[in-house]
Amino acid sequence: MQRSILLFVVLSLAAAIPIRSYDLFWHLATGRWIVEQRALPASDPFAVASDRGPWINGEWLFDVVLYPLQQAIGFSGLTILRALFVAALFAFLAKDPVVAAIAFAGANPLLDVRPSSVAALFVALALAIARRSWIAFAVLTAIWINVHPSALLAPVIMLVLTRSIPRTFASFAALFVNPFGWRAIAAPLSLNALVTSGAFTNAEWQHSSPLVFPILFITIAVGILLFVKYPQGEVVLFAILALLAILHVRHQPVYFAALPMLLPPIEWKKTGLVVAIAAMLFAVVTAPHGLGLLRHRWPVAATARLKSSGLRGNIYNPDQFGGFLIWSFYPERRALTDGRNELYRTFNAEYAAARVNGRAWNALLRKYAIDLAVDEYRRQQVIVVDAITKQQRHLPSSLVYWPRAEWALIGYDDAGMVFARRAAFPVEVIQRWEIRGVVPDAVN
Repeated sequence: MQRSILLFVVLSLAAAIPIRSYDLFWHLATGRWIVEQRALPASDPFAVASDRGPWINGEWLFDVVLYPLQQAIGFSGLTILRALFVAALFAFLAKDPVVAAIAFAGANPLLDVRPSSVAALFVALALAIARRSWIAFAVLTAIWINVHPSALLAPVIMLVLTRSIPRTFASFAALFVNPFGWRAIAAPLSLNALVTSGAFTNAEWQHSSPLVFPILFITIAVGILLFVKYPQGEVVLFAILALLAILHVRHQPVYFAALPMLLPPIEWKKTGLVVAIAAMLFAVVTAPHGLGLLRHRWPVAATARLKSSGLRGNIYNPDQFGGFLIWSFYPERRALTDGRNELYRTFNAEYAAARVNGRAWNALLRKYAIDLAVDEYRRQQVIVVDAITKQQRHLPSSLVYWPRAEWALIGYDDAGMVFARRAAFPVEVIQRWEIRGVVPDAVN
């Protein structure tokens, strides 16, 4: 126990990293909406471009808990709580402290304040109790399915570990204890099909690269060697979770949380301390440390200026800013989109076409009645071809997408720029807030 407590203290310090998840804010906004309305939203109430169909929010319970928690302890408090949570996950549930240190180093950058982090805990708990109590396992599954759709793994875990059809059926039946019934089970499968179709690009749905995530592939290779030598480990579950982690970055936390509980026993001897220290150093060096939000991740100052201006209207935004704008402005102003990709099937196709066609771009802005914009910086300039002379020019993207004759720059910071459509507001209001003679994304 003393060893676990020491590991917990060390991991808590290493896990004190700022919040980076763009999705945090739409989770907070959803929790606020549910608490205020005392109901679950039947469709998306926040964004302008979302499809008007049913919103199957399989993470609603996380949202309901997160909102009052953030109100009570703030973002710095969430950072501390997250560090303690992650440290406890690897210090007290893992059987091997060295493997726990390695798994922590791989998972730490990905275990943010988000439902998938809680899902990692559920996987570890499921592995711990599957053989002990099928009733406790069913209760765990019923809670899990209302926090994160990875609960679909619960019957698989029960079947592999116990080979009991009745217990597996009980865990499968527990998945239906949710407000959406069978649709909560179908929704993640539908989203996976949407992702693999190539309809949109999302970093967390990308394949895991060995160059970006070396610990993932090192542990998989070592695991394969260990299972060849010691086949008594949980090789089937290891293979399933490793495959999921390779296919999609978002599944890595679940893999790393389960890893220390799946591998066969390892005789580390003196090498164990060296490996554990190396893993901790890797975790400390490769992650920024601090409390609260990661600076420059969101357009905090630019958004504050927009709020001060009092200008109202629908806001264009890239999807990563959507949650923050929803949290900041709803219901006074509506954001265009956010990171809930499954709600924007129509818009995603429209947006892909509009980004490369001026007429389609203007039509998109008109369709969604966009009067304000909070845009990101883009590294590359845009190539503009003159319709008459066919000559090419390289221009900053803000001058192409938000030409100053039609749009006034009213704010900017290190993360984004804010624009207002001139025709939508009185001239004297634009003159009061416009920042003239500045192109924030110009290449010097």
